[in-house]
Order: sequence, then C-alpha cells, then structure tokens
Amino acid sequence: MEKDLLQKEIPSNKWLWKDDKPEVIRNKSIDVEIPLVEEDEITIKKLIDFVRYSQDPILNNKENKDHLRPAVGLAAPQIGVNKNMFFARFEWKKKRKNEETGEVEKYIEAEEYAMINAKIIASSPQLSYLEGGEGCLSVDKNYEGLVPRNYKIQVEGYEWLSKKSINITLRGYRAIVFQHELDHNNGNLYYDRINKEEPFYAEDDWYVV
Repeated sequence: MEKDLLQKEIPSNKWLWKDDKPEVIRNKSIDVEIPLVEEDEITIKKLIDFVRYSQDPILNNKENKDHLRPAVGLAAPQIGVNKNMFFARFEWKKKRKNEETGEVEKYIEAEEYAMINAKIIASSPQLSYLEGGEGCLSVDKNYEGLVPRNYKIQVEGYEWLSKKSINITLRGYRAIVFQHELDHNNGNLYYDRINKEEPFYAEDDWYVV
C-alpha cells in the first residue's frame, strides 16, 4: 500500500482534529497560491490518501487496530490545516456486459475531486437533505436531525488531480458532499444547520436524497 500513497505516512485517526478544538475546526480557511508550495502539496496528498484508504475494504478492514471510518470527503481543517482544500471521492456501482461471455458484470466507477480554493458561485433555491442525516469524522457525538442544503450548486476552483481550473454544476448527493466540505473550510459543521427546536423539520418541497 505504501507505494500507492501520494505521501509517506499511512493514513491514521491520529491525523483527525475534532470539534473540541475550535481554534482549528471553527476557524475560516484561507486560499492558497497555485502552484502549491511543498507544504500545501503534502496537505492535499494527505486528504486524498486518507479518503482513498478509508474506502478500501481490504486495506482498511475492521480488524485493523487503527480502522478508519469510511469517508466520502475530507477537508484540510480536519487534519489541522486552515487552508481552503478538500478531497471528495464518489464510488458509483455500475453494470456492463462482457463481450466475450455475454454476462452482466458489476464494477465500481470512482469520481474524484481534489479541490483547491473552491467557492460556490451559484445555488438553487430548491433545498434537499440526506434522508439518514449527516455525519462527520471530526464529530464524535451523534447529532440527529435533517441538514438542509441547496439541491444544486455551481462551484469553481482549482482541481489538483487534473491540474486545471474547473467550473462545475453539482446536484443531489454530490452537491451535499461539496457543501459539507466547503462548510469545514468556512469553520462550520453539519449540526449547525439542524433545526434546534425541531431537528427533523422539513418542508414539503425539500428534496430527499
């Protein structure tokens, strides 16, 4: 596995900063210069390595002493760095027909974004939420309730893997994940958005993801 890592350390729970450290978790992140300096390169590589490793059921099996909670995304403040970076990795289950056997095969397709200086530049008035609520590697307490977010957002920023500036429109689950990570870079956490008086409050037109 070490040869597949982008940096030298094996991802560990010790990297994570929790919400009991507000000096980092509640601090607003700053934009960084591009191309990245070495220190910032290490940060984005750590974010990528952590999420990829956490999603690997073989490397990150539950028998590991330092088992990681599988993550879809991770933002720089969660590893103690107040810089505007995050990594998100989506796995989609797909099917295809084997041309030789004619059988339908299942496979996983990954979609990855290593975002630098990302910003939401437009959003829809339509709200949405994850049916089961949200969780976070930086939050140990289980906060129950619905987390309303924009169903559709437009994001611009620098995508480190492709080394390009991008402008993308995201809907549904991907939009929710991006907003969750961007909240981290603004010093906010998912439970800030839960209705304090009625945690499961939802309006009829909110879209369930």
